Amino acid sequence: MSSYCSTCIKLQKMHKNAEYVALKAHRICQCNYECSSAKMETIGVIEYFQDRQLKYTTYYGDGDSKGFLSVQNIYGINSVLKLECIGHIQKRVGSRLRKLK
Repeated sequence: MSSYCSTCIKLQKMHKNAEYVALKAHRICQCNYECSSAKMETIGVIEYFQDRQLKYTTYYGDGDSKGFLSVQNIYGINSVLKLECIGHIQKRVGSRLRKLK
């Protein structure tokens, strides 16, 4: 999932010459979503859960993840457990401790 395409950005900066025409005719745009990154994360998590033929019971995420909220009840009430990535916890705690200095 991406809301950015380097080829489209390059085309916007180019002069309309033969190279521009050739690139535009043969490009494949990588942009497939036009929304905020938080919304994209939520959409991605839902699609990931729905595309697989497995039932997920655990979601690993960061502390501010909106993705979990979108799938926590996907199989019924509280059917998916959230575990937090220790790296994200360390980062948040470390940032708060440094602010106390």
